[in-house]
Amino acid sequence: MTIRTTTRETEQAPALTREETGGSARSSEVPIGLVLLAGVYLILSPWVIEFTGTFGMAATNMISGIVLALFAAGCARSAGLRTVAWVIPVLGAWVMSSPWVISRGRGLVPLEYPGMPALNTATWLSNVIAGAIVLVAGIALALSTRRRPAHR
Repeated sequence: MTIRTTTRETEQAPALTREETGGSARSSEVPIGLVLLAGVYLILSPWVIEFTGTFGMAATNMISGIVLALFAAGCARSAGLRTVAWVIPVLGAWVMSSPWVISRGRGLVPLEYPGMPALNTATWLSNVIAGAIVLVAGIALALSTRRRPAHR
C-alpha cells in the first residue's frame, strides 16, 4: 500500500519540534546499541572464550545475552518498553557477578561435574567487562527515559 501526498498537504503539515517528539531520540540510540552488542557477545562468548567444562557459565551467559538482545531490540522498536529499562542495569550487575556466583555457589542443583576446571581469567574478564558495559548503558538508557515527558 502506498500513500501519496500532495505538495499542499506537506506544506500544511506542521513540523514537529524536538520537544514535541520527546527530546532527542539519538540520546537513547547509543545505549541501546551497546546493550544489543553486549547481548550478542554474551550469546557467543562460550565459543569465543571457550568455556571448557563450565556449563553453568555458558548457560547463564547465553540466557542473559538473549534477554539483553531482546530488551535492546524492544527498546529500539517501542518507546513504551523503555519504561522497564531499569531491568537492563540489573542484568548488567548479574553478568558482572555471575562468575563469582556460579563458581563459588553450588545451589540446589549443581550444574558442574566433580573435578571440573576452574574458570579462567578470560572468562572472568569477559563477564566483568560485558557486564560493566551493560550496567553503564542501562543506567544511561533508564535516565534518558526518565527525563523525557510522557506524550500521549
